[in-house]
Amino acid sequence: MSNFIVKMRQQPAWIALFIFVALCLWVASGHLTAQQAEDKSKHSAIQLTKVKVETFNAEMVSREINLYGRTEPDRITSLRSEVQGQVTAVFVNEGQQVKQGQKILSLDANDLSAKIRSAKAILKQRQIELTAAKALSEKGFQSQSQLALAEANVEYALAEIQGLELGLSKTSIFAPFDGVLNKRHVEIGDLLREGDAVATIVDLDPLIIKADVTENWIQSIKTGQVAKGRLTTGENVEGVIRYISSVSNVGTNTFTLEVAVPNPKAVLLAGMSTELSIPLAQEWAIKITPAVMGLDEDGSLGVKTVEQGTVRFIPIDIVKSDSEGVWLSGLGQQAEVITRGQGFVRHGDKVEAIAESPDNESAKR
Repeated sequence: MSNFIVKMRQQPAWIALFIFVALCLWVASGHLTAQQAEDKSKHSAIQLTKVKVETFNAEMVSREINLYGRTEPDRITSLRSEVQGQVTAVFVNEGQQVKQGQKILSLDANDLSAKIRSAKAILKQRQIELTAAKALSEKGFQSQSQLALAEANVEYALAEIQGLELGLSKTSIFAPFDGVLNKRHVEIGDLLREGDAVATIVDLDPLIIKADVTENWIQSIKTGQVAKGRLTTGENVEGVIRYISSVSNVGTNTFTLEVAVPNPKAVLLAGMSTELSIPLAQEWAIKITPAVMGLDEDGSLGVKTVEQGTVRFIPIDIVKSDSEGVWLSGLGQQAEVITRGQGFVRHGDKVEAIAESPDNESAKR
């Protein structure tokens, strides 16, 4: 080994040749590694992520405001006794429909009829006295003060009769408007005083749906607009907005509105929870199922579509929704929506889009 080293020192050209060969091998290995990396990159670029897409067509859909409300009567009144008396007859039972002017119950008239007859007799006497006073006044035998007193006595007698007749009329209590006798507070034999509650009558035609709308939507609605409601019983109703509050509710900044729903037979009841929807302007929207929605890097909910082989994330803008799906705007009149694999791609990624086959579509639905 020592002899070899000595010979190499005596011939430096061999040393230079050895170094040259080593450098060539090192440079060649670097080019090979770069070429391998470049080939690998190209190979990776060729292997695009595959996603399933489905073509959705848009349709004209009305954007809706969805609210939660409650049904209420159009009118409600509490009937009270205006005179004192005992209930002698009841003509309407609870829950029964009544017409305006229909008699609800009667009270004992007591001695009102006798008082009216007595008052009429007194009136007749006062009228005779007035006639005599006028005759004497014309002949100068009656002073003006005596004539005025006779006239006042007649007017007083007339007023007394009118008051007694009015009291007699109050012994019968009538319905002030068409409606339903919701509650009756008395029975035959009850003794009533002035102001005692007798019955409660509600007017259910129209039936009113009352709800609160936020300040963001208040400028989009107006009176006369059509609104649709769905009661907890499953019944679908339709009416028009008849009232919108001009002042928001303190604390919630919401505005109260009322929708009048025709209810001629009083079939629909008050006090029921209602889902209220108010359609606005129509626009193009695509109906999808929530299953195709996804999240972007910021956690925003949206839909991923494919345009010319590139993934595009579109935040959701819900026009309306139901039990079958949601209608989204902002997707144009036609869009290729990623239905499978949306969780593995991001906005801007190049992908290979594969159309859903009819069998897969039917199975998915």
